[in-house]
Amino acid sequence: MIHARIRTASGEILRDPGSTDLHALLEDPGNLVWLDLESPTADELGLVAGILGWEQLTVEDLTGQGQRAKLERFDTYSYLVMHALSYELPAGGGENKLTTPEIDFIIGNNYVASVHYVHLPHITESREVNEHSKALLGHGVDYILYVLTDRLVDSYFPVLDQMNDAVDLLEDSIVTSPSDKLMSRIFDMKRDAMVLRKVTSPQLEVFTRLTTPGYGVVSEANAIYFRDVHDHLIRVFESTDSYRELMSGALDAYLSTVSNRMNEVMKRLTVMAALFLPITFFTGVFGMNLREQPIWDDPIFWVFVGSMFGVSVFQWVYFRRKGWV
Repeated sequence: MIHARIRTASGEILRDPGSTDLHALLEDPGNLVWLDLESPTADELGLVAGILGWEQLTVEDLTGQGQRAKLERFDTYSYLVMHALSYELPAGGGENKLTTPEIDFIIGNNYVASVHYVHLPHITESREVNEHSKALLGHGVDYILYVLTDRLVDSYFPVLDQMNDAVDLLEDSIVTSPSDKLMSRIFDMKRDAMVLRKVTSPQLEVFTRLTTPGYGVVSEANAIYFRDVHDHLIRVFESTDSYRELMSGALDAYLSTVSNRMNEVMKRLTVMAALFLPITFFTGVFGMNLREQPIWDDPIFWVFVGSMFGVSVFQWVYFRRKGWV
């Protein structure tokens, strides 16, 4: 679906004009246009591309998705690729998974077009709230790009908080009830950390280029805003490294906990074997080293039985005092 927010040369804000009117409005250099293409069809994408003169390579990238964050310059526009973050429980249950839907920006002389195939709340809010639309369209094309990218990067921080909360829950599970399922969960979360790093690292490079004087997309007056977004991306990148370290620590804690529990089991088995060792010795003496076996009413029999019982009790008391049982 194509959504359009337009500020005319007279300052009027127009919402979702028809395709014929949109063509005429885009051709007027005095108008400032924001096009939001949410899950566009091939026909809708082709219509906008034809009106704005996008290259076929750009249309293919917009259709195919799966692009790495990048910034490309063309004759009449620039093409910026970024990614959103989502960390939600999938339908039907299961573990939380990190997804990184792509969002593309086309920046022309008098327009910005955002293209995305998932619902993005911050985009919808900027588009639907009149006050936000007026503020968005009040300071030029690069300011529109700043507001959209700034809100996109700001949406990363709640996701990072969710991921850190998931790490806390994981660490509690490791301490209280370690299981084989936790191992696969740890590796899934480590994989999320790698994905997060792959997403944020190239975006840092992109905003370094955007804030370079003379690059041509961002005016000198608005460059300070993009430097602020760049600073936020640095914070996200640092949080990504911290998250990776937490996951490495969680893996070490899991292995240590499993090893300690195994040692505890082995200790208890060793104590049980030690308790039966003297009993086995006495029964071996009775069975093989006496010429005549004592009968039930022979005092020697009860001496041996009492000795076995006494030695076992002594061992148990000794082990208890040592804290081994």
